[in-house]
Amino acid sequence: MHGDEPGNIMIEDATEAVAGEMHAERTEPVSVPVGKLAYFAGDATNPTVRLRIGSLMKRGVEVVGFTFRRDKFHQDFVPFWENVALGQTRDRFYTERVGAMILALGKIWRHRETLREVEVLHARLFDAAFLAMVTRWLLRLDARLVYEIEDVQAVFFRDTLAGRILRFLERRVLNAADLVVVPSPGFAEGYLAPRQGYDGPVFLLENRIQLEEIPSRDMPPSPNAQRWRDTQDRWVIGWFGTLRCVKSMRLLAEIAERMGDKVLIYTRGYPTETGLDAYMEIVNRYPNWIYEGPYLMPDDLEDLYGRVHFVWCLDFLDEDGNSELLLACRMYHGGYFGVVPLVAQQSQMARFLAPHGIGHAVSDPYVDDVCELLSDMSWEQYVAERETVLSLREELFLEDGSQVAGFLETVAELPD
Repeated sequence: MHGDEPGNIMIEDATEAVAGEMHAERTEPVSVPVGKLAYFAGDATNPTVRLRIGSLMKRGVEVVGFTFRRDKFHQDFVPFWENVALGQTRDRFYTERVGAMILALGKIWRHRETLREVEVLHARLFDAAFLAMVTRWLLRLDARLVYEIEDVQAVFFRDTLAGRILRFLERRVLNAADLVVVPSPGFAEGYLAPRQGYDGPVFLLENRIQLEEIPSRDMPPSPNAQRWRDTQDRWVIGWFGTLRCVKSMRLLAEIAERMGDKVLIYTRGYPTETGLDAYMEIVNRYPNWIYEGPYLMPDDLEDLYGRVHFVWCLDFLDEDGNSELLLACRMYHGGYFGVVPLVAQQSQMARFLAPHGIGHAVSDPYVDDVCELLSDMSWEQYVAERETVLSLREELFLEDGSQVAGFLETVAELPD
């Protein structure tokens, strides 16, 4: 997640509300076109990976994972699916991963009989997809290959030697894939088509909040979901998930400085790019900035989003690339609970929200725009905006299983 989070896990970005009851007709396993699927992933603990695998299993798919791990957080997580551990890797250390992938092939070979039983190789992220492609070739498998793109890392946009090599290798994956899955149309329109010349089949599978992650929709909102009403003397901006955007930290610091006691910056998650110590040096400068550490997912979502007025969805980690193309998990999570999103004017999120008239798209100078917005906003206007967001939550922010069902049907209908 980038972007933004099944089970109780320490949050990353992007994927997630106290677990609630699902409607009976949606909790029963159903007959699906795909019986057994091998899921290749770069990090078994990634919240979106866990959600995706859980969603497939709830649709009746038998999943076996072939997954690496990243040394970030929630390291005590034990996969709830049958899993083959492939080793440890690190974010953005691409050359280091080559050795890890070579070693992983030996482990995959030892499980070749299991792989001969699967109908689909589903791979999330480029390196996992490359490994799945090589696996299919080595074992002469008949399984379909699905390449799921979570993010497009900055190096893939660069016209450097490394960027050209990685794009070349990714084109081999794209040529071999039977289907490409994206969480945002921006990746197809802003990267796959113009940069890779890809015109093959694409399926949009958004990182929406999952039905089983939310309280029953038939119940009135809990007190936790209404805590935002208790704070009317200042605006609360929430920034949750993987707190990796250093520019966002700087902008929020400027907003905290300029607005003083008229704003509260409330953050939860983990600062992966700066590390915790450097991040806390920033937070501790401002009495109107609170950081309360990682959080559990989905348990804490209602409490997090129930106490804030706006959710910070601006991302500048990979400007002029991935940041403009993604649909952040926090946009879906906040939107489901009625929080008004703040997004960058040039982003895919702005294009996603604009037709529905919700959220606020701000442009550079961002601090000026946000401070002007907060200064001009009346309480009555805010309440009306929140009600509009809530009225659209099932249409825009909730996955009730239909997207995953559509994905499985699409896979089954792919030509041999």
